[in-house]
Amino acid sequence: MNLKDKVIKELKNKNFPDLKFLFSNEVLDITKEILEEELENEKQKFTDFLKKDNSTLNFDSFEDDGILDYFWSLLNHLENVETSDKLRNIIEDFRPKLQDFWNEVSYNKNLYEKYLYVSENIKLDEEQRRIMDLRIKSYKDRWIDLPEEKQDEIKSINKKLWELSDKFTNNIVDDEKTFEYLITDFEIIKDLPNEVLEIAFEAWKEKWWYLFDSDPTSFGAIMKYCSSQKVRQDFEKAGFTTASKGNFDNRALVLEILKLKDKKAKILWYKNYSEMSLNTKMADSPEQVFELLESTSLKAKEKANKDIQEVKDYFKLSHIETYDLAYYTRILKEEKYAIDEKELKLYFEFENVLNYLHRFIETFYSIEIKEIKLESYNADIRVYEIYKDNKLISYYFLDAFYRKWKRPGAWADNLREKEYLPEFSVPVILNVCNFQKASSWKTTLYLRDVETLFHEFWHAIHEMLSESKYSELSGFWVEWDFVELPSQLLENWVSDKESLKKLSKHIETGEELSDEMIEKLDNLKTFMSWVFVARQNEFALLDMSLYSGEIPTSVEELDKKILEIVNKYSIFKRWDDYKMYCSFNHIFGWWYAAGYYSYMWAEIIEADVFSRIKELWMFDSSTWSLLLETIIWQWTRKKASDLFFDFMWREVENKAFMERYGL
Repeated sequence: MNLKDKVIKELKNKNFPDLKFLFSNEVLDITKEILEEELENEKQKFTDFLKKDNSTLNFDSFEDDGILDYFWSLLNHLENVETSDKLRNIIEDFRPKLQDFWNEVSYNKNLYEKYLYVSENIKLDEEQRRIMDLRIKSYKDRWIDLPEEKQDEIKSINKKLWELSDKFTNNIVDDEKTFEYLITDFEIIKDLPNEVLEIAFEAWKEKWWYLFDSDPTSFGAIMKYCSSQKVRQDFEKAGFTTASKGNFDNRALVLEILKLKDKKAKILWYKNYSEMSLNTKMADSPEQVFELLESTSLKAKEKANKDIQEVKDYFKLSHIETYDLAYYTRILKEEKYAIDEKELKLYFEFENVLNYLHRFIETFYSIEIKEIKLESYNADIRVYEIYKDNKLISYYFLDAFYRKWKRPGAWADNLREKEYLPEFSVPVILNVCNFQKASSWKTTLYLRDVETLFHEFWHAIHEMLSESKYSELSGFWVEWDFVELPSQLLENWVSDKESLKKLSKHIETGEELSDEMIEKLDNLKTFMSWVFVARQNEFALLDMSLYSGEIPTSVEELDKKILEIVNKYSIFKRWDDYKMYCSFNHIFGWWYAAGYYSYMWAEIIEADVFSRIKELWMFDSSTWSLLLETIIWQWTRKKASDLFFDFMWREVENKAFMERYGL
């Protein structure tokens, strides 16, 4: 069997994919050829399908068992976690060809009419009816009856936007890789966590100096523990100027993305891109989002300024800079409230947290999470089989630790969706994080890292446990401002007092967190929390403002407009060098354009849901069963508002959200 046949055989394999093989250099050498051949196969199948007489069709006629999308998703995952010039060239070369085909499918009138025929003439069950309605709606949303020249214009825009978004993300990764900061004076960093110092020391140990890179844990440690204000300022500036200069300058890309999305929206008869984006979300209009966020922002800034004033008063400061806030807040917590984050971190050893998370989910959802030993593209990858009722329902893998060539952030994804024709295939679901791995001994996590692990795993679990056999009702297809509800919900099982007791275990003594420490953490839960809320609102309002307002005509005008928006909503005054938007991957590289508000929207819903869970008791199996049956299993079988109502038996209220943050 030749190499190409081996690759095809592996892609058709229903087991967990051999990623070490599929991502090997020898396979990458022939990947272009395989992609081209599979694309031609898909085109031919599509052409043949369009020739079918409508009277011969049923619901199952539309199912696709091709491997092209699967292989493409694998390659894009690799690009996100192990980028290389070879892989990037493959993706950049093939992406326009694939986009052309997807555009053809998305605007094919013949295919649309076949959907209509089956919807109107074939008996469908409830799930099939829901899927057909969603498919037909998506064609109507794209204005399938537009003149051909307008459709061609939209296809061209779609193709260009995909290219720009990829370039935007690549520039962030490439610019972050160039960041290095050498510190020769140990005194100014002596208070940093030992594991951070060990890693920095290893990079320059021949001179007994410390070299820091863009590892987010190191960045955070510098901002909290480095005594040099100049160094903290340098790190902060490096963060908010990423991808804003030189070969990796994203500013012109952002301007073009805004122009193209606005143009596309207006071709489709929307006032702006925000209005178009909200067509498939829970929120009704940009005005509704502005009303929600601006009212919350005012409260958040008021509360945040009170907390900041406490810091200033404690240290007798007349003024505090953004790069000083984390540093002084940390000292205040240690001195005034006796909370040391470095000590707290010792209670959250990575292996123990991961084990607790898995056992916790197993208990309440009656599933088995079974680790399987497989070699993968990196030695740190953990691979699991997920069983329910003794049936394998999903594969899952975790890529947890920071690497210099890895895309920043944390996320969940589905590399192989649930399919049922010609036979059931087991989905492949993943989590990626960027935790700092200790160079020696055991890796420990900050409390926020623990929340991130829970958050992303719940995205994965939400996908795994969807009951429908159809991928269109079980993937990340729910309204985007509802998708964060389950993941944000699980964070409560980290921060809640009852849960913290069960979760914590000291790395040396094995002791749980004391009741006294848990009480202190609970009392400080809202301290500086409004700073975070204000920051999230600032991002969300910047996003919504950019996609609903007039589009700037130049990069200089774009810089000016963004600075005006930021200073309208930010707690701190920002200056001309503030270019955070150049690395705002959510809205220019990912899928959150005119949708970043969904984090706050979902948290309001989530706080409401959690208040009900607390009433029922958060560790009661019947509570989890109710949540599973009304929300987790359902995904897009119903509208998100109906899912909420099925659990709560009323409309959303913001009382619980306000109480959570001390109002």
